[in-house]
Amino acid sequence: MSPTECSVTSLAYCKEAKQLLDLFSETVHELIGLHEEQFQSIVGGDFDSTRFDDLIHMANQRKHEAKYAYLNHLETHGCSVYDATHEK
Repeated sequence: MSPTECSVTSLAYCKEAKQLLDLFSETVHELIGLHEEQFQSIVGGDFDSTRFDDLIHMANQRKHEAKYAYLNHLETHGCSVYDATHEK
């Protein structure tokens, strides 16, 4: 594909959308971290690794809330648009 045939797929976000996306990212990283801790606990022979279950459940809820806050913002505000090579 030649450079003139390549299409750019970058998105433009408003400040609030960027903040919501960053928050979603943080909640995903938190959840992954808890899963990793639980995994290491189990691998290490900790028989009380179920203590992570409630923490993971709460982190998963925060992740879902952050995800839908972000998606709802994009839908209602319409701030995420493709660059000039694409139409919204």
